[in-house]
Amino acid sequence: MQFLAEQSFIYNAYTKEMQKIKGGPFLKKMFAEMLEKRNGKLSPGNRKLFVYAAHDWTVGNIMASLNLWEGQMLRFAVTLIFELHQNQQTGEYYIEIYLRNSEDGCAELLSVPNCGAQCPLDRLIDLNADVIPNETYEERCKAKNSNFVEPPKRAVERDPNSKL
Repeated sequence: MQFLAEQSFIYNAYTKEMQKIKGGPFLKKMFAEMLEKRNGKLSPGNRKLFVYAAHDWTVGNIMASLNLWEGQMLRFAVTLIFELHQNQQTGEYYIEIYLRNSEDGCAELLSVPNCGAQCPLDRLIDLNADVIPNETYEERCKAKNSNFVEPPKRAVERDPNSKL
């Protein structure tokens, strides 16, 4: 049964198109905030923390979008932490990503494929450019198949007063 549960997480954001829809909007927002911080344009300027709450499915979608998904079952209270750091010698900004996937365990530092555990901010953004949405939600969700036929409306959509 666990295998099937793990597969359901995997198939939820299996393609780049699905990752763009399901994980991309959050990544776009987070990257924009990190760039604002780096460029001295974040308001308020002394802000050091953003906190987001998400369902385990959303955490899985974000991990899949970043190519961090290893097919593991996400546990109750899963936590994904993104830390933006500045190298004191070079001034370069980099990101460390941590995963805490058990109720009593510690967060472990993840290694971003083709980037490492301390991934430069610009490199991480470039690696994930194909899942960052640049079009509206409606445009992203349009059918790509010209033969697609929209299903008929449900009774409640046809008649809002329906008792169904």
